[in-house]
Amino acid sequence: MSDFPALENFLSAYFHQDWRVEHDAPDAVVSAFLDGEDAEQVAAVRDELARLSAQELDEEALGNRMRVLGCEYDPTLDGGSWQEWLATLRGRFA
Repeated sequence: MSDFPALENFLSAYFHQDWRVEHDAPDAVVSAFLDGEDAEQVAAVRDELARLSAQELDEEALGNRMRVLGCEYDPTLDGGSWQEWLATLRGRFA
C-alpha cells in the first residue's frame, strides 16, 4: 500500500500516459481534478503533497517517487524541475 494513496490516485488517474490527449497543459490537468473532485479528496492530496515536500527529497529522488506514484508527466522535459513542479502543485492545492 502506498504512503500517499490520494496523491497516487491523483497522479495515476489524471497524469496517466494519455493525459496530453485530454488536456493541453499540466495546469489544465490540475484544474480538471480541482473542478471534478470533492473537497475531501482535494484536501487529502493537499496534505500528501505537503508530506512529500517535507521529505526534502533531492531532484532525482523526487522524480523517481513521482513516477512510482503513477505520474507520466515529466516537468524537466518542459525546462522545469520536479522541485518547482511540486511547489506549483502545492500552490494550486492551497
